[in-house]
Parts: sequence; C-alpha cells; structure tokens
Amino acid sequence: MLVKGTNINIPIFYWILLVPIFLVVSFKSLFWDFEIQYFSFNQLEDFGRYVFILGVSFTEAFIYMLLIRLVVFLSKKTFIKPKQQQ
Repeated sequence: MLVKGTNINIPIFYWILLVPIFLVVSFKSLFWDFEIQYFSFNQLEDFGRYVFILGVSFTEAFIYMLLIRLVVFLSKKTFIKPKQQQ
C-alpha cells in the first residue's frame, strides 16, 4: 500500500533494462501492429500517430519491466530463506 511520504526506488538496472525492451516493443508496434510503413508523413495527424504509438510502446515496456521486477522479487522471497536467529 502506498502511504504519503513513501518513496519507491527502482534500481538503475531496471531503467537500463527498460531501453532495449522499449526498442523491441516500439519496433514491433510500428511495423507489425500499426503497419506504419503504409502511411505517409505529410500531415500533423501522422506525427500524432507516431507519438501515440511510441507512448503506448513506452507504457507497455514499463509494464514488462515491472513484471520482471515482480518475478525477481517473488523468486528472491521464495528461494532465499532468511537467516534463522539463534
């Protein structure tokens, strides 16, 4: 639960991981999902289409990054046993 004044820190590794995920997702979105190669780039509407696709791709890549972080967190909790106190 988020509490006022609580900071959520995402390690730098996940921000670096976001870049290749974003590149792959945006390439897939541009050329296979939206088939952007069939459109021209001579109106402002076309620029808006590119911005929309890149925005959706960034959001999708960020969700993938959060899922990877969740899997790593849960695997650490599951497989690494805490030290027992004596």
